[in-house]
Parts: sequence; C-alpha cells; structure tokens
Amino acid sequence: MKLLSGEILSNERYGDNLYRIEVFSPYICNNAQAGQFVNVKCSYDGSLDPFLRRPFAIFDIEKKFNVFSILYLLRGRGTRFLSLLEQGDMLDFAGPLGKPVDLTGAGANVLLIGGGIGIAPLHLIARIAVRIKNNVFFAAGFKDNAFLRWEKDLIRLKINYAVMTEDGSWGEKGLVSDYIWENLKTFENYDIYCCGPCDMLKTLQNIYKNKKNKVTAFLEEKMACGVGVCGGCVVRIKKGGKGFSYQKVCEDGPAFNLGEVLFD
Repeated sequence: MKLLSGEILSNERYGDNLYRIEVFSPYICNNAQAGQFVNVKCSYDGSLDPFLRRPFAIFDIEKKFNVFSILYLLRGRGTRFLSLLEQGDMLDFAGPLGKPVDLTGAGANVLLIGGGIGIAPLHLIARIAVRIKNNVFFAAGFKDNAFLRWEKDLIRLKINYAVMTEDGSWGEKGLVSDYIWENLKTFENYDIYCCGPCDMLKTLQNIYKNKKNKVTAFLEEKMACGVGVCGGCVVRIKKGGKGFSYQKVCEDGPAFNLGEVLFD
C-alpha cells in the first residue's frame, strides 16, 4: 500500500447520482488485484472536512494505459467533493488495500451477483475471470434504471448477464435474489462472488446454506484508517461450532466466505 496521487482523466456522470472517475496511476494498475480498493481523500488540500478518507472498490483497470476507475454514488460531502473534480485535477488516494481474490483458484464457472453499487468490485472480477478463460455470468439487481449506462460495459465484457429492477424499467422486474432462487439448477456448478445490500446478502446466505457452491461475499463497512489500525470496520465471522471472531473488513477482507458471516 502506498499514499499516491494521480491525474484525473475523466469524471463522467453515469446516471442519477452515479459517477465514474478515471485516474492515471501506473502503481495501482501494476499492483492492484481483483477485490481490492482504494481509500480516497475527499477534501481540498489544507482542509480536514471531511476528515476521513472514503473507501471505493476498484471498478476497472486498463493496464495498457495505466488507468484505473472507480464507480461512486453521490451520497454526502465526500462524494459531492469527488463529483466536482475535473479532468486534470489530482486525486489523493491510498492503495491498493484489502486482501485480493485469487481467481486462478476459482472453478471453470463463475457467477457474479451484484446489488446496486455492489456491482463495482464484481466488474473487475468479471474482466479478470474472462481473461483467464472462465465462463462468467453476471446477475445484477437495481431499484430502477439509474445504472443503465453500465450495460455498455457489460456488453464489452462479452459475457452472459441478467438485469433485474424493482420497478421493471430495465431488464426483468423483480429482485436479483429471486432470480438466483429460480435458477439454482442453472448455476449449480458455479463459484459465486456477491456484493450488495445487507438484505440481499442475508437472502443469498439462506439460499446457499446447504448448497455446495463456494460463495464469496464482499462486505461494505464504514472505515477510518483503511489499514487495520483503528478497528472501526470489524465484522463477526463464525469460528468453530458456536463461536465467532472479529475480523476487519479493510485488512482481513473485504472478501469473506458468505456462509461464515454473522449479520445479526
């Protein structure tokens, strides 16, 4: 992990309150792996408001051009600051952070299940998995069509996918967890990677409780340091029969065995 700065090449609006920012960084492009994230300073030089950096999954990496990108939703002061940055501005960030996911150990079939902004870390996984000749299917669920532009990125990946929206404005109407339940047989021999709202992950945990699939979940928690010092992003992970241990999303994750996560 290094403290870095990189020139912003673009900061495009992708939909309602959705943005994609592209940053020039040879170090990230040469060292980051699937599942990792960067911790971004979301204030001007000399300002401490907001004081804490914000974690963002690495959405994509273009090694040929030394460019990586993050996808973010406009939610508060930090992301509002990001949305005002322009081409040529410098982005201050730390990374790559978190334990990477080794996709060379994945099975031949990979199922990605994303909910909302949870598609961000899964997009890079899809790209890497395709490169190493995995058969990849992406199932994604959203409230509406705010992420519609992302479908162009999906098409470029040349993978099969299904999109669900709660209001039916894009893809099929319904929840992505319902789609998975209805197609359990289809994805019986798939390794699964998922990221999204807590309710979605809980539902998937119940669906795969007694299944043989390897299910990896990327957890989202508020972070302070991002390097495991403050302990502000701990989650409970099953340990033994009835015990559990506290693990840090930033240092021990963000990827965990979904079946071992204790949500309540």
